[in-house]
Amino acid sequence: MAGALTVILARSGISTEPALGVLAAIGGLIGITAGTLYEKRFGATQHPVSANIIQYGVGALFALPLAIFAEGLSADWSTEFFAVMAYLIIGNSLVAITLLLAMIRAGEVARVSALFYLVPPLAALFAWPLLGEAMPPLAWAGMALAATGVMLARR
Repeated sequence: MAGALTVILARSGISTEPALGVLAAIGGLIGITAGTLYEKRFGATQHPVSANIIQYGVGALFALPLAIFAEGLSADWSTEFFAVMAYLIIGNSLVAITLLLAMIRAGEVARVSALFYLVPPLAALFAWPLLGEAMPPLAWAGMALAATGVMLARR
């Protein structure tokens, strides 16, 4: 967690990040770890497809009205938009959550939940060449710390 937090805070020195955004990232890490622990302990065995349908259906019931209220239906309805949405829906959501559920069922939950702490460092790492975002030295140190923590947890 210290490594992920270091990356988040190091990158906030480059651009002004609202405190609520930083708190949401930290809360997200804590929440998904707690959810994974709960799933392993109390989760009933179910097919990943039905689990995904229920999860995303309930999520859509809450998120879509809020998104429409906040942003309306204005979007850049381009090919790039649909390509990005397809990646986020298929790759980043359906495939990732199905793999997460399979890993929870097959392995130790501490090893699985440790992987979540690589998300902020990897997002910063990918944003560096793809979006041209700066990578301060402290972010590199945070990435190394997060990777070391995940390695230790996975042993």
